[in-house]
Amino acid sequence: MRFEFSFFVLAAALAAAPASAQNQPPAGHWYGSLERDGVREPIAINLAEDSGTWRGRFEADCASSQLESLSVTGNRVHFELPGQGVFDGMFSGDSMTGSVAASGSKGSFTLTRKEPREPYDAYGGPIESEGP
Repeated sequence: MRFEFSFFVLAAALAAAPASAQNQPPAGHWYGSLERDGVREPIAINLAEDSGTWRGRFEADCASSQLESLSVTGNRVHFELPGQGVFDGMFSGDSMTGSVAASGSKGSFTLTRKEPREPYDAYGGPIESEGP
C-alpha cells in the first residue's frame, strides 16, 4: 500500500514537471536567429520582469537596443524595435518562435533560452570591468 502511494506521488510529480516548465515566464537570455528577405543573422534578446513590468534588450551585429511596447500575455510575447519592426512570438519552455514585420518586409525568428554568454547586471547590460 505504501509503495503504491509513493509510486502515485512520483508519477504525478513527473507528469506535472513538463507543464510547469512550459508555463514559466519568458524571463532570461534568448539566443537564435532572425531571417528576413533570405538573410539570416544571429540575434540575442534579454527579457526581465519586475513587479509586472517587462523590459528587454535586443542585440545584433554588436549593437544593443531597448525593446519598446514589450508585453507578455500567456505564452505570447510582443515587442517593437525601431528600424527592425514589430515582433510577435510564442514561447514554450526554452523555445520561442515568431514573426517580424517592418515596412513591407516580413521575416521570422527562432530563439532558445540559455545561460548568458557574459555576466549581466540587473538592467540587462553586460558587466564590464574597469581597471588599470
